[in-house]
Amino acid sequence: MNYRLLIIDDEELIRKGFLARLKYLNLEFEEILEASSGQEALTILQEKSVEIVVTDIHMPDMDGLTFIEKAKPLYPHMKFIILSGYAEFAYAEQAISLGAKAYLLKPLSNDELKKVMEKTIQSLQEDEMIRNTISSQTKLQKEKEQYTLEKGIHALVSKQVMETEEKGLLYEMLKSDHPRFFSSGCLHFLGIINIDGRSYSGSKFGHEDIELIRFSIRNVFSEIVSACDKVMVDNLSNYNQLFAVFSLEREKLLRNEIEQIFLKLQNIFEKQMDIFLTMGLSKSTLHLSAASKNEAMEALKQRLVYGTSNIYFYEDARIFSAEQFPTAALNMLYHYIERHDIGNIQTLIHEIFSEEKLFKYNVTYIRVMWVRILNMVLRNFNSKGIHNPKSMEKLLSSFSILDELHSVEEMEGYLINVVMECMQNEGAVDTNARNKIMLAIQYIQENYNENIAINELAERYGMSPNYFSSVFKKELKQSTVNYITEFRIKKAREYLVETDKSVVEIAKKVGYEDSQYFFRVFKKSTGLTPLQYRQQNR
Repeated sequence: MNYRLLIIDDEELIRKGFLARLKYLNLEFEEILEASSGQEALTILQEKSVEIVVTDIHMPDMDGLTFIEKAKPLYPHMKFIILSGYAEFAYAEQAISLGAKAYLLKPLSNDELKKVMEKTIQSLQEDEMIRNTISSQTKLQKEKEQYTLEKGIHALVSKQVMETEEKGLLYEMLKSDHPRFFSSGCLHFLGIINIDGRSYSGSKFGHEDIELIRFSIRNVFSEIVSACDKVMVDNLSNYNQLFAVFSLEREKLLRNEIEQIFLKLQNIFEKQMDIFLTMGLSKSTLHLSAASKNEAMEALKQRLVYGTSNIYFYEDARIFSAEQFPTAALNMLYHYIERHDIGNIQTLIHEIFSEEKLFKYNVTYIRVMWVRILNMVLRNFNSKGIHNPKSMEKLLSSFSILDELHSVEEMEGYLINVVMECMQNEGAVDTNARNKIMLAIQYIQENYNENIAINELAERYGMSPNYFSSVFKKELKQSTVNYITEFRIKKAREYLVETDKSVVEIAKKVGYEDSQYFFRVFKKSTGLTPLQYRQQNR
């Protein structure tokens, strides 16, 4: 039998006798467990599921009825049989109220034991059958709802001419299964998600796996938490595509949600399955129609010119069709992100958000470029198989932060910091930064006797102070301040050994105006005072 049995009695002899009688009666179980107390039994139940429990009613630490009260919530379908040497009505009544299948008095006959065990097993099988039936009915109901939704959405967006009455009836039908989603006053975006051709060029999936791929996309999509209502169904006329409908009262918030949902979906499938997705979206509308599908298709076509693995909104088409759209700059930016070239990344981001570009386009251009650049960073790190949760969380949260920024300069700075933080979290170093750090070291060695501030040093080489310090430490295995201190003390030791200059003079020579401070730093570094060092090394 595929059931586990747990026997609880504080007397080992009774437990062993019970086991022997089960064997004699040919009552077999997948596993039979033993416990000498209620507390020990609860510990066992924390680790293993059990279907039948036979428990004594009187035990030292916990009586059988208290044990049932504590154990029942762990496995609601578990069956309890109570053994007792007391024919007390109050115990039997309480046991029945707790759901015990039998209240047996010691000693019990083999016939009685067999009858009770068989009845309990039958009860378990009946419960299992009921659960399976309910599960099948629930599954069939969900499949029916999904099929109705699929057919309904397909009818709404595919029929070129639909009578008002027919459309109203269709909406009412869909609303009955999805009341929140198709409520009046909500705006809808229709999205078409395309499974890009290169998804089949790897070794993981082929065209024959399309049903599995579409099922996985629908499943992951449904699990993504969002402030908007959303549903996804297969596109019945194109196996490589799915329809996604997004709904919310506020258009701006809805667009932000859609961008985040798509990027999360894209991140999961590119990183884990080498499945590449592109999405085109219609204009927002109160009622889905064939026009919504046509708009989403037009938006999706932008991938042929501007690349796959992106999100395209129909309302942004004017920007993408413009001759001056910065395609070359975006392509070059991706190249620099791959090379971790922060200097050129800064230059190109500034160029993309230049006054000329912002004057030429409306504010939608900013949103399009913002999403495109963040998507670019996300794809670059995905392609390297990077799995740093901190980096991913920072990137994904950045899609909704644009509205909180107050100027183009602040926006540019935020984007650059996102790129730098991702690079730092993954241990990547800007190729140009290495050369700049080498130049900074040369500057320190030539100007160690002057006041050297980290902020000014970073600014001299076109880097933020934080990034400069981070790269410096990665390259030299010590902080900038420690490097400057060590170099100054090294020069001070040379002066002490090779010249007769006073400690005050040497302190100034190596960049310390305060000779007392120099004295403390020198002793901390060498373990000797300057004069002691001179005496020992001459």
